[in-house]
Amino acid sequence: MATLSSCRTCGGKISTEARVCPHCGQPDPDDSPLAEKVRRILRETNNKINAIKLVREQTGMGLKEAKDFVDSHG
Repeated sequence: MATLSSCRTCGGKISTEARVCPHCGQPDPDDSPLAEKVRRILRETNNKINAIKLVREQTGMGLKEAKDFVDSHG
């Protein structure tokens, strides 16, 4: 499930699933702590399953929604 976050560049409100900020064009604009943790897991371990587990544990998202979140931040 998408929620609203702030773009890390311009501060505009964006969906957590946005790949590009609609206000300033910043790629991967979500600066939420969860998005940063997902990016770190994928960067350091390339373990998508652990990233999906983390998202599900912290948000209660279903499997598909958590996978979509990880895919949009990886």
